[in-house]
Amino acid sequence: MGKKADNLPYDRTDRQSIYHYAIDLRGSTLREKTDADEISDIRRNKGSFGSAVETHYFMLDLNNESEADFKEAGLELKTTPLKRNKDGRLAAKERLELGMIDYMQVVHETFETSHLMEKAEDILLISYLWMPDTDPLDYRVELVEIVSLPGLPEGDLAQIKADWETVVDKVRDGRAHEISGSDTLYLEACTKGAKATDRRKQPYSPIEAKPRAWALKASFMTAMSNRIIEGMQSIERGQDEQEMTLIQLVRHRFEPYFGLTEEELGERFGYIKPGARKPKNLCALVTRRILGVSDDAKIEEFEKAGIKPKTMRIKRNGTPKESVSFPRFDYFELVETPFEDSDFAGYLDQKYLFVIYREDNSERGLYRLADVAFWQMPDDDLEEAERCYEEMRRRVACGHAENSVKSSENRCCHVRPHGRDSRDTLPTPQGDQVVKKCFWLNAQYLKTEIARITSGE
Repeated sequence: MGKKADNLPYDRTDRQSIYHYAIDLRGSTLREKTDADEISDIRRNKGSFGSAVETHYFMLDLNNESEADFKEAGLELKTTPLKRNKDGRLAAKERLELGMIDYMQVVHETFETSHLMEKAEDILLISYLWMPDTDPLDYRVELVEIVSLPGLPEGDLAQIKADWETVVDKVRDGRAHEISGSDTLYLEACTKGAKATDRRKQPYSPIEAKPRAWALKASFMTAMSNRIIEGMQSIERGQDEQEMTLIQLVRHRFEPYFGLTEEELGERFGYIKPGARKPKNLCALVTRRILGVSDDAKIEEFEKAGIKPKTMRIKRNGTPKESVSFPRFDYFELVETPFEDSDFAGYLDQKYLFVIYREDNSERGLYRLADVAFWQMPDDDLEEAERCYEEMRRRVACGHAENSVKSSENRCCHVRPHGRDSRDTLPTPQGDQVVKKCFWLNAQYLKTEIARITSGE
């Protein structure tokens, strides 16, 4: 490794010494900073880059013990990949895992004294830029920082505590097998295990559950890694709102306006004026004003939780007035990309704030603000959506791009045109031109989901 472990270029008992040594890696690659000549493929071994940082840069002996990497300094080393989005901005490529969940032990913990808080008290986080078809030795380190769960802003810590309690309460209720990533906002219990069939015992049920680990969601890591994103604005909390979770805060802000029509809200907030045209994005503007943020600002809490506000107008029969569609897909990209790496999977993994307007019982076409609810596609439904995606992918690969997956073929979603007209087309791998298409959520599926989340199930 080039240097003896008893002659390290930093003091492993001093966190500032470790941090300053780590800072020297920022803007560089492992090829430039170490004598490493190979890193195993991270697609087969996700921890290989982190292991290389430990052994070749910090000159640590690898171990599988649960104690901190720099135990004398109380620091845990974590490496995490970033990616560059199509708009050029950096984003977290994946969640940050913090440690396995012991179902048998966690039920006896409190959040403040939990194994999670112990593991995440002080983390030396090294974020590197992942690039496809690039040797991991040439991944450039973008960020080096010390982060701490106890040191997060009060609102963030309150939400993470609520997320922790949501998961642990399910274990205490004997429902560890029902835990889902969609249960929480910032902290999640992500699935682990070498095989999909791996299971662990839980204390209050004979049903074995999937092994899971605590992890900060990718959306939270994106916001935390970027720290202060230009134009980002947090929801300013009143004195009585300091301890509220994000869900509680949003409902508290919206409840005084329940029952008002879109036009009444527009007039109240100054978006509808005599003789002026109503803004097309009126409901979106009203949402931001109710939350107390500027019209064009990114909402910091929503960025951390990966939340996208979505106005939902619900007809008297409970069916959404407008269908929910996603951006159109490229036929070549569809064939080349499996579901787990697709943009579609990313859209479905996102959490949405449904701002719900219901049609008035006495006046058809008049919609009143009725409810707000967070929604994320449940894990079981994600499997159904994956079947829709893979079937459409198969049809395009076989030269049948014109044959869309219909809503009658899939419980959750379908495919249909998303172009201006029949002449608005894209090329397929077979060389012909087919009208642009995208994935849509089925109206009946949305009706069922909205009924579920607004009934409190």
